[in-house]
Amino acid sequence: MRMRNAFQLPELDDLLKHRRAGTDNVVVVSIIGKSSLNMAGLKMKSIGRLFPLEGRPPGETLIKGSYDEQHRIIYLHLYSLFDTDILLEKLEELYRDKGCFEDFLETNNDIKTSFCRYCLLLFYISHIVILSHPGTSFDNSYIQCFKALDLLSKKMFEEICDCLKSLDMLNPEWVANGRPCTPRIIFYFERTHAVKIGIKKLEHNLEDRIYHILKKTRIITTSGCTLFSIPLNEEFVYLAEKMPEDPLSEAVKGIIRDCQPGGAMQLDMPFSTESHLEKDFYKFLLVHVQRAKTKGFDDTVSSSRHLHAPSHFELPLLEHWIEATKCLYNLIITEERPMPSLYTDTRFSEQRCLKVLPLAVARYQEGLPSHYAQSEHEARLAIALNLFRAQARGPRYPQYEMKLEMECHAHWSNERQQCEAASMTGNPCKLPKHPADQEHMSGFIYKSVCDCGRKTAGRDDPYTAIRANYIFYQQIAAECVCADLKRIEFPIFEPSITEFKAATISESDDLTPVLSDRTVPLSPEVKLESLVRQPSTTEYLPGMLTLSSPPGLLPVFSSWSLVCLGPSSIYSHNVGISESYHPGFMSFTNYLLPWDVTVGMKSKKAWPAIGKYATRVKKGKPTTTVPQSVKVFIGVEYECPSGHRFMLSAPDRLLKATPGSLVKDTGLKIAESDMPLYYQCSCRAGKIAQLMRIHVVTPKAPVYCTLNPKIQPAAGAPIFICTNDGPIKLTQSAYWVMRLPFVYVADTEHYQQNLTGKLLSGTFGVVEAE
Repeated sequence: MRMRNAFQLPELDDLLKHRRAGTDNVVVVSIIGKSSLNMAGLKMKSIGRLFPLEGRPPGETLIKGSYDEQHRIIYLHLYSLFDTDILLEKLEELYRDKGCFEDFLETNNDIKTSFCRYCLLLFYISHIVILSHPGTSFDNSYIQCFKALDLLSKKMFEEICDCLKSLDMLNPEWVANGRPCTPRIIFYFERTHAVKIGIKKLEHNLEDRIYHILKKTRIITTSGCTLFSIPLNEEFVYLAEKMPEDPLSEAVKGIIRDCQPGGAMQLDMPFSTESHLEKDFYKFLLVHVQRAKTKGFDDTVSSSRHLHAPSHFELPLLEHWIEATKCLYNLIITEERPMPSLYTDTRFSEQRCLKVLPLAVARYQEGLPSHYAQSEHEARLAIALNLFRAQARGPRYPQYEMKLEMECHAHWSNERQQCEAASMTGNPCKLPKHPADQEHMSGFIYKSVCDCGRKTAGRDDPYTAIRANYIFYQQIAAECVCADLKRIEFPIFEPSITEFKAATISESDDLTPVLSDRTVPLSPEVKLESLVRQPSTTEYLPGMLTLSSPPGLLPVFSSWSLVCLGPSSIYSHNVGISESYHPGFMSFTNYLLPWDVTVGMKSKKAWPAIGKYATRVKKGKPTTTVPQSVKVFIGVEYECPSGHRFMLSAPDRLLKATPGSLVKDTGLKIAESDMPLYYQCSCRAGKIAQLMRIHVVTPKAPVYCTLNPKIQPAAGAPIFICTNDGPIKLTQSAYWVMRLPFVYVADTEHYQQNLTGKLLSGTFGVVEAE
């Protein structure tokens, strides 16, 4: 064969330079199929060297060709991802570009679709199609491809005819049939193992088997409208005589032979020139080519019931073939079309996922309330996904899994979302999602005690500090004696204008105080420590008062309360706190602890020393300071959400009096230790109780008991105080109760229950009266 005019579809214009007017009726032979490893994508060793290796992009599907001008034969060779080497090149490219591979079945769909589209083009522009197999067995996977090609051919038939109709030069019968003839298919097999029977017998057996398969699957029919035809009385299976050798070693052997005297022959890698092998298949092929040039093909299978006129057969002029090929290339190859009939595996996956998807959605929606929280949504979604994961299969699984998540989320988002705004204690709002200005409700009810400790009432879970620390206690005071009791008021913000606002607090405000309208500008001679800061009357502190709050800012309400229950005589250490007046105390925990404090008396008349023999003092001489001991009763009261109340005798010990006897513990550890802000309640529910009240029974002596509580609700949190004025002096011989805040809110955040919270030591004190 004399090779000339190599080309690649659709670049065919160069072929026209060598045409011979009126004599260039051509036969088109196409080669499709698969090639084994190390064959560079080339099929059919005998004529594969007609197609040069250079100029082929790695991993691409394309058609290369050559024109044998001597025999007027056009050879077309399909390089596709069905070729092992090209497939490996494509996979390497995908891995290099994406770093990972997509699902194999999805990639395989693209491979089969691309292969079928190029095959359809060749079936419409060829007279003979050679289907190459790397082995000796017919590949049954081609059946699916042939069926998909037949279906696509019927769908595109009118488009193909219309496309060819635009070319005025073509024969009307060619245009009507969409192609110059029904192509004849030939099967080429490379031998991969030796057989005991003869080559001819094996070829005939393969012919019978292939014909039977194609007939049973209706690839070839008696209708005459088949994708291709099989010769009726001619051989159409060729089996190579020897195993394919390694291309490199075979090329080296060929070079050695060509270097011998008289052996100068052109060698095109990766194939050597063995004339007897090339001659054998070429002779086999020329039988069909000669038939095409003389009589044409009429391979339509007919029967007594189905008689058909001979199908159209035409050897087109080279110029006409080129124009028709370019036209069909733009229609079939350039315009990508999906081929669902090829997607067997993915169709199964899609059908399976479509069947399981509504079951998973129904499982998600089963027994749903009218509205529910995100945690409930996520739990139900996990159940639905587990059901879907157990029954769905294949490459469509990720796509439908995402669809399941979207449907479940859409169901939840469609007016079924719970508000879930967190209360001051951390409980979510149970109402449906609502505007921010609507009140929240978590559904939790706490039992709480009033300022003085005599009245218990239920309270809704608060969502604001003012409801938690002020409004509730104002409401319950109306039903108790709290409002009539003597109390010490704490300083709060008092506006001087109607449009007052909250101050803007930044981190730098902790170090640089904010100057109000009533403060005096600083001069270089005035020290900051000596400046008396006046409270602002235009801006208030957005949170509660802490040691780090900017000077001059006060809260709009007090979160603390300090009331006097009456004289000290209302408390009896023998009986403890009366249950009838202070309900809710757990058994034998309703006692205050005695705290003996020694102070130095600076009066002219000293108290007599305690002892059997008192020291005589000379008459008329004033005495100096004489240490004296006073007894103060103190207690720290804890309150759990169920309304249980109890006292602690130490930071880590519950106060427990023995029935019928006095409390043996003292208040020394309470006064000198950091007390926990939260403590485990001994009730059945095992809830966490919170330090809510401080009890002080002051002595009848010329001393003042003081309170200076400093509370740190969590490690690293600000230290909350009730006033900037220092320790609060309590009157003598009285029973005082300080109610602590229910929640602790700083300027920028609030602090929920934390077991590291504590009441700092130094809360209790005793100072001598002036």
